[in-house]
Order: sequence, then structure tokens, then C-alpha cells
Amino acid sequence: MSNNKYFSISQTTSQQSRKTIYILLLLMILGLVNVYFAPLKSFLNEVAGVESVNGCPLLTFTGVPCPFCGTGRVFSCITDLPKGWHYLTLSFYYNPLGLIFYLIFGFFFFTVLFLAILKKKIVLKKPALKLWYIPVLFLVLMWILNILYGHHH
Repeated sequence: MSNNKYFSISQTTSQQSRKTIYILLLLMILGLVNVYFAPLKSFLNEVAGVESVNGCPLLTFTGVPCPFCGTGRVFSCITDLPKGWHYLTLSFYYNPLGLIFYLIFGFFFFTVLFLAILKKKIVLKKPALKLWYIPVLFLVLMWILNILYGHHH
């Protein structure tokens, strides 16, 4: 299959492929439920009796937004893009790196899903595991920019 310094693509069994597909579909369903129904916000407001702006426990209890605060509204802006391009700039208003996060996450999500459908998988090699700091740095940058420029009201 495909080989390079950081990963290889190898065959997998039908059972492993089905398991990967089911996990990805479950993650997609949970993400969509969280974006459109905000169950944590309802839980905090109605069950716990705590006033929550968007359902983020960190924002609710400390006043500091998490790196992902506003990404639900960014997703809504992405789905509203056919209505007008101003939704693109609005997505940066809610979370400055939210759109870039969705582009990166979507690329990896659909790559893994496509490979699972073809009964293949990505195997990371040791040099790739040494690059763990790249997603961590992106997450820290996302958090800092969200604290400084994100809008969570």
C-alpha cells in the first residue's frame, strides 16, 4: 500500500472496518446532537439550576471560554453559507479558529471513513508520534485566540 516516513495505509478486516465506521457515525451523531440541541446547556440550566450561556462548564463556572466555545455556532454558520457569504466572517466572530478546526477535523474524519469503507486503515509510524505537539499547539492557539477574540454571549 502507501508508505512514507510518517504513516502507512494497510488492509484491515471487515469487522474492524465496520467498527471504525460505526464509531465515526456515532461521533458524528453525538456532535450534531450537541450542536443543534445543546443537551449540556439544558442540563446545567434546568437540572443543576446553574445559568449557562452556551453549555460550556468551563465558561459557566469560571468565565473563561474553552477552546471549543463557539464552535457550535461556527458549524451553524458553515451550514448557512448558501444563504450568504457573511456567515463566513460571522464564523470567525464566534471562534477565530473554529472554521479551520472544522476543515482539519473534517479532512481527517472523512479520510478515515473513506479508508474504512475500502477496508483500509492508517498506521502511524514512530516519526509521526513525535509530532504530538502540533495538535497541542493548535489547541493552545485556538484557546488563546478564543479567549481574546471569541464572542460567547
